[in-house]
Amino acid sequence: MEPSFDITPEHRLQFERAGALRLPGFLPAADVQAMADRLWTDLGRRFGIDRRRRETWTVERPGQYQALQRSGAFRALGSPRLAALADAFLGEGRWVRSGYWGQPLVTFPTGNWDVPHASWHLDFPAPTSPDDLSIIRIFTFLEPARPGGGGTVYVSGSHRVIADYARHAADVEQLRSLDVRALLKQEEPWFADLFTPSDGDRVRRFMVEGGHARGMAVRVEEMTGDPGDMILVHPQVLHAAAANALDTPRMMLTQTLSRQCEIS
Repeated sequence: MEPSFDITPEHRLQFERAGALRLPGFLPAADVQAMADRLWTDLGRRFGIDRRRRETWTVERPGQYQALQRSGAFRALGSPRLAALADAFLGEGRWVRSGYWGQPLVTFPTGNWDVPHASWHLDFPAPTSPDDLSIIRIFTFLEPARPGGGGTVYVSGSHRVIADYARHAADVEQLRSLDVRALLKQEEPWFADLFTPSDGDRVRRFMVEGGHARGMAVRVEEMTGDPGDMILVHPQVLHAAAANALDTPRMMLTQTLSRQCEIS
């Protein structure tokens, strides 16, 4: 039987401050192993990728997993613990998933790692009434993900900065990802530097030192963890793809959960 899961005040405080909540060991090891095996089998069938033979890892970012998702390969993601998590943040029984369970994110070794300057974005427009959370995203690890290993990078605290902009955008109903990026680049020096290529120590500048925007602390962080760990992410957290500089693949699943009244 899965252990029960309860959201604590500390969980909520961390999520509100950072826009991301790390939950170690969230999924049972047996379920994670089974989902990883199904993913590896699919990669072998379609791309000739063998988990034991690095020379077969010739596709850096394989995709097109619709058939695997439809087969129910990742249905274990929808565990009672995840349901309890969604109930806590979106309302008990008031949420739905988008599509089939589990969208794989796979990155094989791609080269040198640095804090990216390009591809920072939001997956959903920022509403101009941002205080009522109606969407959450979860990421879970199927294989170990270590620093520099291709895990998604995100700006901790960026959801609070974007919410502040959204509250003052009286002339629009929502801010698109492009709008947000343009505003931040024009008005916030720390973000302008983040979005600009540079030869300096970007890890120290953006991940160690961090910075401030609109008086709020911001810092680039990397999604790392062990199989079964989960990260809950606010929909208005700015994030980007990163290179995989290690000799192991990044293998994660992501899922979007939405409050039912927001689904048309």
